[in-house]
Amino acid sequence: MTKAEKIKQSLKQTKEKRKLQTPKVFQLKLQNLSKSDLDTLDRLFLEAKWFYNYLIADIENRHNSTHA
Repeated sequence: MTKAEKIKQSLKQTKEKRKLQTPKVFQLKLQNLSKSDLDTLDRLFLEAKWFYNYLIADIENRHNSTHA
């Protein structure tokens, strides 16, 4: 398979994968928070994003796991 064919195949797979994805947006309105509270929330959301990405990166192995 040539490099161009590999790229074309990869783009096709990406397009198919994105058809199944659902974009989600969360809006949160917070008032009267201290600087440390805001920093804590920023870090919490960042780590939640990392954890979510960690989970979905290995989703095939999680579905096929023999562990209960």
